[in-house]
Amino acid sequence: MEIPEQFKYTVDHGWVFDNKKSITFGVTDFFIKDLGKLLFLDLPRVGDEILSGISFGEIESLDNLIDIVLPINAEVIAVNERLYENLEILSSDPYGRGWLIKFVTEDIHLFDELLNAREYAECISKYKASSKQKNQRKSIKVKKGKK
Repeated sequence: MEIPEQFKYTVDHGWVFDNKKSITFGVTDFFIKDLGKLLFLDLPRVGDEILSGISFGEIESLDNLIDIVLPINAEVIAVNERLYENLEILSSDPYGRGWLIKFVTEDIHLFDELLNAREYAECISKYKASSKQKNQRKSIKVKKGKK
């Protein structure tokens, strides 16, 4: 899985790209593949204010309903309306046509705290390792329960 170098990443599997006019936000390929079949997407409207750490939207799959959050305060200036018509775009091109919102912020200095591509790859590795351990613990508990 290729992780684009030009983006910054959140530990919650979001990506941001600052083109100096606005900032584009989306969710990573790893996140989308981990969710599986997508069913529903809820995003804010243009002009909405986003508060750091507070859900501003949701992505629903067959097994999960996930809140979408940003680690900074922002104002939404564009929403990818195409995703409402074809959610498959998000699955097939999360780093391109599958962007979620564009925003502006005064908290631009907080981008220094986000992960680069290498750091995000390490974050994914840790996530996979902890998920594997959780699954192993579940199977061990099931085996003990059958005795």
